[in-house]
Amino acid sequence: MSTKSDPRVSSTHRMTPHLPNDPDLKHLKDLFSHHILSFDYFIEHGLEKALMNIKPVQIVDPISDQILILWFEKPELYTPQKERISKQFREALYPFECRQAKVSYTGKFMVDVCFKYGEGPSGPVIREKFTFGQLPIMLKSKLCHLRDADPRKLVSCKEEANEMGGYFILNGLERVVRSLVVPKRNYPTSMARSAFRNRREGFTDKAVVIRCVREDQSAVTLNLYYLSNGSARVGFRIRGRENLLPVGLVLKALIDTTDHEIFLSLTSVYNDKYEKAKGSVGTQILNERAMIILNEVKDLSLYTRTQCLEHIGTYFRQYMKGMENDKCRAVAEAVLRDFVLVHLDNNHDKFNLLIFMVQKLFSFIDQTSIPDNPDSLQTQEILLPGHLVTIYVKERLQEWLLKSKQILEDEIKNRKEKFEFENCMPFFIIDL
Repeated sequence: MSTKSDPRVSSTHRMTPHLPNDPDLKHLKDLFSHHILSFDYFIEHGLEKALMNIKPVQIVDPISDQILILWFEKPELYTPQKERISKQFREALYPFECRQAKVSYTGKFMVDVCFKYGEGPSGPVIREKFTFGQLPIMLKSKLCHLRDADPRKLVSCKEEANEMGGYFILNGLERVVRSLVVPKRNYPTSMARSAFRNRREGFTDKAVVIRCVREDQSAVTLNLYYLSNGSARVGFRIRGRENLLPVGLVLKALIDTTDHEIFLSLTSVYNDKYEKAKGSVGTQILNERAMIILNEVKDLSLYTRTQCLEHIGTYFRQYMKGMENDKCRAVAEAVLRDFVLVHLDNNHDKFNLLIFMVQKLFSFIDQTSIPDNPDSLQTQEILLPGHLVTIYVKERLQEWLLKSKQILEDEIKNRKEKFEFENCMPFFIIDL
């Protein structure tokens, strides 16, 4: 009898799958890590910061003149779970099940909606946990059931042994959020564009543009246009419409200062002694431009910061949603806070940066500096998926809060009998 082993038995050993080790997957993990890390940022910090930057809304009680304030707190995003009739038992939902059933790999998203009615700053606060639907969960992120799974566990969960994650599953299909190339944050870029001339009459093709990014990754772009008369205009968008303000008006509205201080700040880069020296960034005509900027504000009969704020507030009241009944000064301060150099919290810092942008613009006009190349890697950055999700969630929650205010105000106006907030608040939670 032959002592050789049965070839059918030995073939079983040869068919054992090879599971890759971590060193084999290191470079593959690096390829997807920025997607996963950005979504982890959204879970750990992005949601909280987004809610902190959503301004509370106020509704005035017409009977008692008391104010109802609504705002958000304590966001919670849960791991994907299967829907069950019994609330006591919850079973984890895995990605392969979503692919087979053609459903989305999502987790429940809940936020505390807070109500405060009158009685001063120390009054009682009512908190109601509210479900805002389901949010997609990125594979291999901190809320994914495959997090830190080794190749053997991945295979047992019916995944590939080298599964790296970094994507979503929506209706059973794998979806990747593409990384976007955007202008570098908080960096003033000088450029020439023929489209700038079409803004209004008297505009030139030159401007300094800065994309300002808040802590929650939301951004507001501010443009500083050069005019053919030697002045400049500050441009930013509210509800898709670009609004333009004289740069001198914005400077005087930011801080309590004098025309002399603004003039010295604008002309500090020029010195007759070093006019032709290497590194000079200004010319003698800079003094004339500074005077034009200041005279524009005088022509509007605006001499103090209070007058400038009142002027800005009167103009922007119609564009600031939810602030139709606020004072002009409060509207102006909201405009400067939410649309002018939003990455800075201090008005003195905003003033200094705006002065620098004007100096850079005039240096560009006088050809003592060259324009920045927007196609260079030095002036670009990547908008990652987690940051994009943070921006989207913040915008939707902001819309929900404003819509809630509108519904409550419509309820007050349409009711024939006397309206009281205390009677409406429980129904408000259920209806929305």
